[in-house]
This record gives sequence, C-alpha cells and structure tokens, in this order.
Amino acid sequence: MTALSIQSPFPTITDIDGQPLEDGYIWIGVANLPPIGNPIAVYWDAALTQPAALPVRTRGGYPVNAGTPARLYVGSDYSIQVQNRNGSVVYSALTDNAFFSSGGSAATNATGNGTQTIFPLASKPSTIYINGVYQNQNSYSYAASNVTFTQAPPATSTIEFVI
Repeated sequence: MTALSIQSPFPTITDIDGQPLEDGYIWIGVANLPPIGNPIAVYWDAALTQPAALPVRTRGGYPVNAGTPARLYVGSDYSIQVQNRNGSVVYSALTDNAFFSSGGSAATNATGNGTQTIFPLASKPSTIYINGVYQNQNSYSYAASNVTFTQAPPATSTIEFVI
C-alpha cells in the first residue's frame, strides 16, 4: 500500500499566543501601503468573481466564507494586516504572499462542463481546487500531460491546478 500525505488545503493563521486565530480580522490592501486605509478587492474564488468583504473574519485559524474555511484571492500584489479579536496586530506586511497565494507556484485555471474528465496540463499539479474546494489526490490522476478526474467537475465550475 502506498502512503498518502494528508495536508490541510488552507493556511492556518495563529494568534499572538500561537493558538489558531479565533474571531480575527484580515485586512488586504494596496502593496506598500497600510491595508486598513487602502483596501483592494479580495475574492473567494480564483476567477475573481465572488467578492469578499473586508475585513475577512477568521474562525479556528482560517479565513471563513459563510462559516466555512476558504482561500482568498487578489488580482495584484498586496499588503496585509491580521488582527486578533481585540484589535492587536498578529501579522503585518506591506508586500506579502505568505497566506493567500501559491508562494511562487504557478496556477492554471480551467472551467468544468459537467462531462469532461481529462484536462491537458504540461506539469503535474501539486494540488487541485474545484470552486475553491481542495480535491483529494485519489479523485484524479496525472499521466501523459493530462489530469484525469474520476468524476467530471460540475458545469461552470472553476478548476485551479496549482503547479
């Protein structure tokens, strides 16, 4: 039997005491400017179609969308400030990608049509998200420059292949 690594699909944000950040605030702004006074558009999806209101709240150390852990996306470089429930700064950077980007990895997007299971991809993805939801590695395979899903992604779904 092959051992599979189980990893969280979401970045964990900790409070000053090292515990998961509960009821915290995430502010995203223009790169090189304080984010609280210089907000930029933030989204819940890689297609940048589902806006997230600032500040984004946290639960259990994760950004949450309607009570569910989620990833955040922006269309440009950004600044960030994370505060705990008391307004104390937990993390701040005028230019950053530590929490919400692929950390130097490339991402390729596709759109599901409800029937297509094979998607051409030049490199093997490290992770795949469909509509922002992490896909277990046993739900797809990679061979001959193609990702093959065991089930077709839903029609109009956004598929993010992180390389």
